[in-house]
Parts: sequence; structure tokens; C-alpha cells
Amino acid sequence: MKKWLGVVSLLSLSLTLVLSGCDMPWSSGTEKQNVIKSSKGDKQTATLIPKMNKKDYQSLKPTGNSSDSTRGYIGYGVNNRVDIDQLETGLMDMSKSVFSPDDYVFQSGQYLSQQDIDNMLYRKSKKTPNGLNPPLGKGKTVRDQAMNSPKILSYILEQDYLKSTGKNKYELGGISLAISLNQVYTDKVTDKAGKQYDVKKTLNVSQVKQQGKTIAQKVLQQVRQKNGLGNVPIFITLYAEAPDSSLVPGYFYSKTYVSNNSGSIGKWDNVKEDNVLFPSDESKSKYKSDNELFNNFKTDVSKYFPNFIGVIAKGRYENGDLADLNFQISIKFYDKTEVMGFASYVTSLVKDRFPFSKNIPVQISIITPNTQEAVIVSTPDMDEPFVHVFEQ
Repeated sequence: MKKWLGVVSLLSLSLTLVLSGCDMPWSSGTEKQNVIKSSKGDKQTATLIPKMNKKDYQSLKPTGNSSDSTRGYIGYGVNNRVDIDQLETGLMDMSKSVFSPDDYVFQSGQYLSQQDIDNMLYRKSKKTPNGLNPPLGKGKTVRDQAMNSPKILSYILEQDYLKSTGKNKYELGGISLAISLNQVYTDKVTDKAGKQYDVKKTLNVSQVKQQGKTIAQKVLQQVRQKNGLGNVPIFITLYAEAPDSSLVPGYFYSKTYVSNNSGSIGKWDNVKEDNVLFPSDESKSKYKSDNELFNNFKTDVSKYFPNFIGVIAKGRYENGDLADLNFQISIKFYDKTEVMGFASYVTSLVKDRFPFSKNIPVQISIITPNTQEAVIVSTPDMDEPFVHVFEQ
């Protein structure tokens, strides 16, 4: 196992630390324990994890037996790892607009259980009346029935935001929800004889987006019935998932804020987000200038080992502007000294010859066919890029 280095992912560091099962680098066993009073009336203790910079949240990690029963459960509904990362980090990032990191601390979802989520993800039926996916459609076979009535709702992600009520004491201040929707419906269905069939259908995106708003209202109604969530602000986002095989994630497309006591959604605000793979036909056509900058960087990188390098990048855009970049450089190394030399070379490029704006957060992962060898991180508030070579 690679040793902890202090940087896991540029955009998901805080969340990764909270969700990680490993001991934290600052854990000494002598931390002051914080008491969280939930809206359900019970109490639990938690360790307060410091923020990495002033723009991030401090995080509370429950100690002992936690009610965090949906930890890692997102993989049940969302199949693509890049979508999981984007949902978790994207929801946290957007939550800052309503739950400021200056006033709130983050905690992974504690109120919706696995069963609560399952009940909403089921197809609606007599046995599952709370299901928010449509009943099976018409057809001679169960596969036909599924194809004729595809599931829209993929997952519901909860994040909690807590406010301080005194020294080392916190209580729930609001929750955020990401409602994730299928653009491509994939499933396995089983007939009465026990035979299983694969189902895959590309959906009409505009219809999915509209149905998502209807689903969100029903999610809100069920969430409000949960003990402790009847009288807290709720921030709701809608997310369109990428296909399972996509190298880039889907995107958030709408958001709304529901005030205390309210059981209905009023105005939706559009979210203009786009995730693009470099190089690709999309990057060439939609973001021509950035695609040229990517090619310039790729050329500089390839001068080190021109015969073995492959470079791709994932760019995230907000309102048409590039918001962050994640590069992946694949290379064949023969020993650790080559890794160290190459990482040093790429770091110097980021520092002195990087073609993109210095205001754009960047993460570069250097990988071999079997493992990640090094990571380089550069953010606008850093004087020098951070580089780490992993120990195997």
C-alpha cells in the first residue's frame, strides 16, 4: 500500500479524508472530541479534521459507532468512478454558496439510510410504494418491459453541514442532496425462471432533465418525513451521469435551495458545467484554444521519453471558463530514479512553461500500467508546485 503523502486528489482531498478508512496523518489519539447533537435528539462524538485551505470545509469524522450507514454506498447506483468523484466533490463545492465554510463544517450524510435510498431507487409498485422510478412497461419479456420503461433515478447523495453551538459542540445546520440521473439506462433484469438479461438504452437527455425536477420534488417530500430533517434548509442539485465507459464525468445542470419548513421547490437555477476530455473531437470543436494549449504541454512532456508517453487531461468548465485540469501521464519506467527524474522534469514544466493560466488548479498523475507513481499539484494559492513520488 502506498504511504499517505498529504495530497490525494486536488478537488476531493477534504472529502477523501473523511471517507477514507485509513488513520489520518494528524491522528495521535489525543485529539479533543467534538459533540454533535443531531436533529433527531441523539448525540455522538467526532474528530474535527482541519481544512487544507481557507476555501475548504473543516470536516467532522464520527468516532465509535457511527450512523453513517451509506458510506461508500454510492457505488450501488453510480457505476462510473469519475461520476462518483464528481458527485461527491461537486456537491461539496456547490454547497459553499449556501453553507459557507466560514460558518459550517462538513460531515458525510447521517440521516438517509441505505434502506431509505433503496426505497426511493426502486420502481414504484405495491410492494415499493415510495419508489421513484417508473413501473415496468409493456412487453412480452421482462427485458422488453424494462426497455420500454427505463429507470431515470440512479442515486441520491446526502451531505450534512453543521454549525457550532459552543466550544466543541455542533448541530445540523442544513443538508445538501445530489440527485443523480441516467443519461444511459443500464441494468440487469431477471425473469421468473431466474434467467438474467442485460438492459441498455440511451435516454432523451432533455426529457431526463425535466423528469429530474419532478423526481426532486418527490425526494424532498420523503426527506422531510425523516426524523430530524423536517425543519432544516435543504440544498438540492440535479446531475446527469456520463455513460459507464466515459473517461470524463457527467455534469450538474440545476440547483435549488429549500428553506426551513418548506416542503416544495420553487425556482430552479441553471448550472452551466461541462467536463471535457483532451484530446478529443469535442475539445477540438468546442474549446479549440485550450486544445492547442494542451497539445503544447503534451509536446513539452513528450520530449523526455518521446517513445513511451501517453498524455490525456480532463477539463472542467464553469460558465464556459476552464475551472480545473486533471492530467494523466502514462509512461514505462525501468527504475525509481527514472520516475523521480521525470516527475522533476514535469514539475519544472508546470512551474516555468505551463501554457494554461496559473489561476487554474492542476493535478498531474504519473502512472505506469500497474500503479500510480507520482502526483504533482499546483493551485493558485501555492508558491511552488507540490510533487510526491509514491513508495511502493
